Amino acid sequence: MTAPIGDPVPAPYKVSWEYAAVFAGGAIGSLARETIPHELFETVWTTGTFTTNTLACFIIGWLYAIRHRIHAHIIHLGAVGFCGGLSTFSTLAAEIYQVMQLGDYPGALRSFGLEVTFGIAAALIGEKIGRWGLTVK
Repeated sequence: MTAPIGDPVPAPYKVSWEYAAVFAGGAIGSLARETIPHELFETVWTTGTFTTNTLACFIIGWLYAIRHRIHAHIIHLGAVGFCGGLSTFSTLAAEIYQVMQLGDYPGALRSFGLEVTFGIAAALIGEKIGRWGLTVK
């Protein structure tokens, strides 16, 4: 493949700032997930990933609300990278599966329902906070 005239680097070898932002955000989010104690809000009603998943939903809601006031790379860094690294649906699924293996199907359904409900609520609260003060006059 040849580079266009005036472009010294062929397209496949260019580093996209979006990819770099996702990579950096994902690394930071993954490290943050490991530093937050999974037992922080773990109860008989929720799993160990409750805290990180709910926090990620809140941040995504907030970033969604302010997306028109910030650079697109911040969305890639924060929502896709950081929140993608911070939250973990696969671990949530494994934890729900472990509860099911113990025969507690109502408990598994309850945990899943609560975590999804709290995640949606956190995203809505984050969006509300992000839109605070942006009333159209």
